[in-house]
Amino acid sequence: MTRLSRSLSCLMVAFVSIAASNSGLQAQDFALRPADAVRVYVPRDTGLSGTFTVDLQSVLTLPLVGRVEVGGKPWSQVNLQLMTAYRRELREPGITLTPMRRVIVLGAVNKPGSYLIEPTAMLSGAIAAAEGALADGTVRRVRVTRGSSIIQADASRGFEIADMPIESGDQIFVLQRSWFARNSNFLITALLSLTGIVVTLALR
Repeated sequence: MTRLSRSLSCLMVAFVSIAASNSGLQAQDFALRPADAVRVYVPRDTGLSGTFTVDLQSVLTLPLVGRVEVGGKPWSQVNLQLMTAYRRELREPGITLTPMRRVIVLGAVNKPGSYLIEPTAMLSGAIAAAEGALADGTVRRVRVTRGSSIIQADASRGFEIADMPIESGDQIFVLQRSWFARNSNFLITALLSLTGIVVTLALR
């Protein structure tokens, strides 16, 4: 096994239990939760198109369709129900429905906030939605709060974190680089200057 393979294997150890429960996740297996949403596209009818949020009672309200209870139902079932309702009212073949997860991305990112991402997106996709890490942030250190659990993702030196599945409601916090890493250039410059002063004094 190569050094790279060993390093990547180590990175994945912390995520085995999470990945096992989410492996093979497909959009049709996704169940909408409160604050998630469905993106509706109806060609030639902007009044029916848009992004519509699931309320606290797990009810989705859509123009033309009305109120639909979606809590606990797989997306394949919800999608079929909604498409059937649309086809009763419209003769438009190009209607598309896309389920979206709601996650919160905070910390050392360019645009912290609440984001809707597709259910098959991974941790890196959520961070990318926040336009990536700041100069003093690092995607080698990420903390995910999921309900009452906190998942700490730390990568080995020289590598970014291994990708991992995320869930609706996850709060993703990108941590800052260590003080030494953030100030390494300054420290090196200061050390070189100090070394030069010492050498100059020793030669006098």
